Amino acid sequence: MKRNIWIDTDPGIDDAVAITAAFAADDRLNICGISAVAGNQTIDIVTHNALWLTELLGREDVSVVRGADRPLIREAYHAGDIHGAYGLGYVNPGGVSRQLSSEQGAAYIYQRIMELPQEEKVTMVTIGPLTNIGLLVRAFPDAAQKIDQIVCMGGSTVEGNITATAEYNIWADPEAADMVFQSGIPIVMCGLDVTMKCILRKDDIDTLEKGDDIQKLLSKMLTFYFDSPAYKGMEAVAMHDSVPVLYLLCPDIFSGEAHAMRVSCTEDMCRGMTVIYDGAYTYANRGLLKNVFVVRDVDGSAFRRELMKLLMNVRRP
Repeated sequence: MKRNIWIDTDPGIDDAVAITAAFAADDRLNICGISAVAGNQTIDIVTHNALWLTELLGREDVSVVRGADRPLIREAYHAGDIHGAYGLGYVNPGGVSRQLSSEQGAAYIYQRIMELPQEEKVTMVTIGPLTNIGLLVRAFPDAAQKIDQIVCMGGSTVEGNITATAEYNIWADPEAADMVFQSGIPIVMCGLDVTMKCILRKDDIDTLEKGDDIQKLLSKMLTFYFDSPAYKGMEAVAMHDSVPVLYLLCPDIFSGEAHAMRVSCTEDMCRGMTVIYDGAYTYANRGLLKNVFVVRDVDGSAFRRELMKLLMNVRRP
């Protein structure tokens, strides 16, 4: 059977690559829906990008829902310098003809996953801030019975990329992330420990440029990365958001271990830090389960090969 997945995203260049890869694997993944969340750009921009991507890939049958326009209690912080004014680098997605399935965010996600047949569950693939999923598990706790796991691009046990201690998706809404990590739902954390080892090189971008329309658009998006402050002068870019998708498709190329984990919700330099609590019996972590599988390592060559295979096989319908 295909695995049911729901993609929660803030597209985003690497989000667009991840979504394309997921649709390319439609023989193995059944995408039940896509929810947008403010992050890499404003909610208006990222929702538009999600609609545009599904049109581009000929998948108007997949629901797109507008989610949270800001973190639970904090101010939104967008990453236009990394992803561009349109969120998709040098690509201006232009207009779309399809309409949103809903503007109800977490409530709509809950409705759709609870409609699944009794024997089926869904994997939540989260590649943006966790605001929508935090709202889902807090407002609708019975949703957990229909979620087999959450495969999350976020967090780090090494170093950060927005601060010295935090990865952007978790830092953007740490309160929501901590709700998710405490939900009891099994979580696979694809954080910077592993995503920084999952790259595409400039010659991969050149290969995409030689492909059809979709590959050329992906190449144009990714070229923006090499001109951005994060990657200027470098020969490779990290494909952070494709890691959860590849983890589902090729789990044998990854390794890691389970931990009890909390997210720091402070206002100081530790905001958004993903903290391992193993072995510390304190009031704050009493009863914490080791429900977070932290992905540590990857066969980088296999990741690059499998991702490029998916991207090169996508065709405009």
